[in-house]
Amino acid sequence: MTPSPNDRLQQLKQWAYKALTPGQALLDRDGQMSPVGGDAGFRNYYRLQVPEGTLLAVDAPPETEDSHAFVSIAGLLKAQGVCVPDVHSVDYQSGFMLVDDFGDTLLLQALNDNTVDELYGKALDVILQIQKCEPDALPPYSRELLMTELDIYSHWFLKELLRLEVESRSNNQLDRLFELLTEAALQQPKGVVHRDFHSRNLMVLSEGKLGVIDFQGALHGPILYDAVSLLKDCYISWPRHKVESWLRLFIKSHPRLKEVSFETCLKWFDWIGLQRHLKCLGIFSRLWLRDNKPRYLREIPATFAYVLDVCERYEELAYHAKWLRQSVAPILDDCIASTRKETEQ
Repeated sequence: MTPSPNDRLQQLKQWAYKALTPGQALLDRDGQMSPVGGDAGFRNYYRLQVPEGTLLAVDAPPETEDSHAFVSIAGLLKAQGVCVPDVHSVDYQSGFMLVDDFGDTLLLQALNDNTVDELYGKALDVILQIQKCEPDALPPYSRELLMTELDIYSHWFLKELLRLEVESRSNNQLDRLFELLTEAALQQPKGVVHRDFHSRNLMVLSEGKLGVIDFQGALHGPILYDAVSLLKDCYISWPRHKVESWLRLFIKSHPRLKEVSFETCLKWFDWIGLQRHLKCLGIFSRLWLRDNKPRYLREIPATFAYVLDVCERYEELAYHAKWLRQSVAPILDDCIASTRKETEQ
């Protein structure tokens, strides 16, 4: 029988008290564990007051979350100087962890026209650090996984959210699009990929560093994946000329890209970004329809705009841009508006 959320919280509290070292005794033994904003997964976070500051108690249900991967990849990244939370204690069977608390300041909250160049410069340097890691211990970003992610777009966004009956001709067009994007992803040079390297998974720390979280899904995959996750973020967007200027700086400083033409890198960047944004449209739809998390609906219009922009920039993708304009765009705004209204009632 699955424990209730309250039972899980009580179990986490009891485990945390036992897991703390004598020098980390809780200041409040009655157990005020303050909930901290969660993420798109099934993890829950609670802040604990200890003499030296705070820690986070993490509830990562083992049936949906991989704590082994979190701990292993944290070690891999830390060895290359990436600022990730230290893991103080872990119970793999229960899915409980005690980790460093990086505070509440997301990169997203710190970004504005005056700060973005400096902060994105730091973030791109972090990607370079991540890609110094040896990828051998990580699974590959395989053809099968790339295709599975694209299927999330067709199922959850097109079919379940928009209620589009995709005809056989349209299905053939989607198959063609997915094949093009998958081949392009597999042709890119490979490196360690965080997979969710965006402004809600980077924390601005007091000493000016950027802390990295939510890295347990890291893979060995397309080398520009994290750069496009950051620079074409679903949660904040910037003018195209600024995105390209940051990309140029990244390419010039990347040992495996600096000899590649900018045009080639830009296509790799745009196309792996398109694969990611199609997946994100499906995930945001699934978070609402399956997981009852309506706040992600507001990110769909900007994400759709990225998709349409890239499809219209490349001749090979123009047929999908035309279909999006004719068959998807006219109903998307109405669908989002009616769904938001439904969540407010």
